[in-house]
Amino acid sequence: MQQKEKGEEKLTDQSYGHAAGQGHHGSFWPIFLAFAVGLMPFGVLLYVWAGKFGLFFIALGGLLTLYGIGGWLNLLIKERMAHLGATDREAWSRNAVKLFLVSEAAIFGALFTHHFYARAHLPQWPPAGAPHLDTTIPFIATLILVASSFTMEHGHKLLLKGKMVASQRWVLLTIILGAIFLSCQGYEWGFLKAFDEFTLKSGTFGTSFYMMTGFHGLHVSMGLIVLMLTFVRLKLGHFTPQNHFFLVGSSWYWHFVDIVWVFLFGTMYLL
Repeated sequence: MQQKEKGEEKLTDQSYGHAAGQGHHGSFWPIFLAFAVGLMPFGVLLYVWAGKFGLFFIALGGLLTLYGIGGWLNLLIKERMAHLGATDREAWSRNAVKLFLVSEAAIFGALFTHHFYARAHLPQWPPAGAPHLDTTIPFIATLILVASSFTMEHGHKLLLKGKMVASQRWVLLTIILGAIFLSCQGYEWGFLKAFDEFTLKSGTFGTSFYMMTGFHGLHVSMGLIVLMLTFVRLKLGHFTPQNHFFLVGSSWYWHFVDIVWVFLFGTMYLL
């Protein structure tokens, strides 16, 4: 009883498999997914330099990304349903997600480095002939995306308190806010193309702008898919206040996407 009062009791299999003695079960999905996502900016570069040949790699990267998301989530759900999650497995899952986020941060870091390198070697920025980027809609979109981080975090806190229905509602609100953000970005792209004739091939500025905002938009889309699966699993009762790392990993990814956009907004629209 004293051990239980100190919170030192071990969770049973009924608490979703947090028992000792389970071994490591590695997964190649995080590495596969990072590779697949990396094919898309590579394809964009080829499209700019070599024409339509780059579209093949963009499409291939997109298909492999969707396949990787599905494969990884399928593995996680199977493990959950089979009660295979031990403490060391959860630790491994946390490290796998962290590794994936680090790899994604490296890709974004490369894009930012290319952008600032190009700026440093041009006589003026934005280059002559580039359109003026209005900040009104992007700023509103930024506020919406930042707000979605808070709604996601609040949904997580409600889950920790055992308020499952309320947690579902806040995760759903996060999904809605993310979809609104994507709509704002799509409107911005359409406006620039229709009224300013500003496209991916509009010089260094156009390439940098569409590569970085497009790559980020892809990540938001991926995040929405993961959040929708999180919402479904909440509805199905897959999570408990003690065992819900899938939701935690989803929130980590969503916060990462939000932070990247804040830097991206500052770089593209303010500097």
